[in-house]
Amino acid sequence: MIKYVMTVFKNPTILKILDYYKNLWALSYVSGIAHWDLETYMPTKGITNRGQALGRIATIRQKMFLNKDFVRLVSTANGLQQLTDQERGVVRLLKRSLDFYQKIPSNFLEKFENLTNTATVVWREAKNNNNFKLFEKDLTKIFDMNRQMAEYLGYKDSPYDALLDLFEEGLTSNKVGPFFDEIRKPLKSLLSKIISSGKYQAQDERVRPLQLAKYDKQKMQELNNKILKYLWNDFDRFRLDVSSHPFTTSFGNNDTRITTWYHKSDFARSLLATVHEFGHALYDMQSADEFEMTPIAGGSSLVIHESQSRFWENHIGKSEQFISKFFPDFQKVTGVELQVDEVYNYFNQVKPSLLRVEADEVTYHFHIMLRFEIEKGIIDGKLKVKDLPEIWNSKMKKYLGIVPKKASDGPLQDIHWSGGSVGYFPTYSLGTFLSAQWAEAIKVGPSKLNPYKGPTFLETETKTWFRGHIHKFGSTYTLENLLKKNKMKFDPAVNIKYLQKKYSKIYNF
Repeated sequence: MIKYVMTVFKNPTILKILDYYKNLWALSYVSGIAHWDLETYMPTKGITNRGQALGRIATIRQKMFLNKDFVRLVSTANGLQQLTDQERGVVRLLKRSLDFYQKIPSNFLEKFENLTNTATVVWREAKNNNNFKLFEKDLTKIFDMNRQMAEYLGYKDSPYDALLDLFEEGLTSNKVGPFFDEIRKPLKSLLSKIISSGKYQAQDERVRPLQLAKYDKQKMQELNNKILKYLWNDFDRFRLDVSSHPFTTSFGNNDTRITTWYHKSDFARSLLATVHEFGHALYDMQSADEFEMTPIAGGSSLVIHESQSRFWENHIGKSEQFISKFFPDFQKVTGVELQVDEVYNYFNQVKPSLLRVEADEVTYHFHIMLRFEIEKGIIDGKLKVKDLPEIWNSKMKKYLGIVPKKASDGPLQDIHWSGGSVGYFPTYSLGTFLSAQWAEAIKVGPSKLNPYKGPTFLETETKTWFRGHIHKFGSTYTLENLLKKNKMKFDPAVNIKYLQKKYSKIYNF
C-alpha cells in the first residue's frame, strides 16, 4: 500500500481507494506523455498507431474504474461522515469520474479518443493550408459525438450543459449566458471610449513598428527561458518546448511541460503565451506534495486554472514593472531602439483582432462570447458545422467590426475543437474575471504593484500567496468552496473596474 501523510489521508477505506487508484494514475500518466509527444515531437505519420493506442488505453482505464470492488469502495466512502476535506475531495472527484464512465459506452469512448487524436493532425494541416473543408468532416463528427455524449450524460435544459460541466463542475449555459449579459455592455462602452479617444490612432501608429519588427527565434527562445528561470528557478521540474498551439500538461509536482510558439514578428505573442502557460504550470507545481498520485493532485477547476494563467499573463506579464525588468532583452530580441513606455503601450494596446490569443484585455471576451454562442448553437441543433465560416464571420463583424479573410484566422485558429473540447472556452472569460479578484486580494495591479525588489520578489509577494490560498489545496475544493474558503464571491464588477481604471489612464479619457 502507498504511504500517505496520515493527517491528510487516514481513513482505511480511503487508503484502500488510493492504493487501487495508483493503477489509474499510471495509465493517465502514460496517456498524458503520449498526448504531449503527439503535439511536440511525434512524426506526423505516427498518428494512426498513436490514436489507436490512446483509444485502447482509454477503454482499459474505463474498465479499471468500473471494477466492482473499486466502485463498492467509493460507494462506501461516500456514506462516511468523519472524513477530512481532502478525503471528501477524493470521493467527490471519483464519483464524478465513475458517473462519466458508467454512462459512456466503452466503444464510444475508444472511438472518440481515436477520432480526436486523428483530428488534431488534420486540423493542423487544414490550418496550415487555410482550408476549412479539410477539417469540416472531422469537426462535424466531433460535434456529433459531443452531442451524443451529452445525451449519455444527461442534462436538464440544454445538452450543452452536460459538456460545460465536464470542464467546470456545476457550470451551465444558464450561468454563462447571464455572465456574458452582465459584462457585454460595460465592455462595449469601454471599447467605444478607447476607440474614440484622441490617443487611439496615435497609439496604433506608435506600436506598429514593434508589431512588425522581426525577431530571431533563437534569441526569443533564450528570452522565454530566461523569464521562466526568473519566475521559477528550477528547470529540473519543468521544461519548455514548441507546439502549434501553446499548452501545459503536468505529470506531477516535479514534471510539468510547457509549450509556446514562435512567429517571425510580434514578439509579445510568444512571450505572453509563455507567461500564460507558466501560470498553469505554477498551479500544478505548488500543489501539496502529499497529493501526488491521488485524484486531488494538481489544479482544481478550469476556471481557477485559467484565473492563474490569465493572472500571470495580464497582471504580471503586461505590467510596467515586468516590462522594465526585461526591457534590455526586448531590445536585443528585436534589434530596435525602444522606449519603455512604447513597449508598455505595445503590450497593452486595445484593438479588435482576428485571433483570440492576440486579443487585448477588453476585446478578449467578445471572442469567447462568439465561441460560446457557436458551440451552444451547434450542440442544440440550431447551427451546422458546414456553415461555420459564414457564421463566424457574421459574429466577428457583430462583436468586433472585423472579418477574417482566411480560415486560419477564423474557425481554424484554436486547437480545442480538434481535441474534442466543446464547452471549454467560457472558462477563459470566467477565469480572467476571477484573476482580477486575486490581483485585488494580493494587492497586485497596475497602480499597486511594488517595484521589483530582486529575484525573490515574485516568490515572496505572489507565488507564496497563491500557494497558501489556492495551490496547496490541489483539487480538494470546488470553485465555489475555494472562494468561500478565501471569503470571496465571484464578482465580475472587480475586473470591469480594473479595466476602466487601467485603460482610461493609458488612453487618457
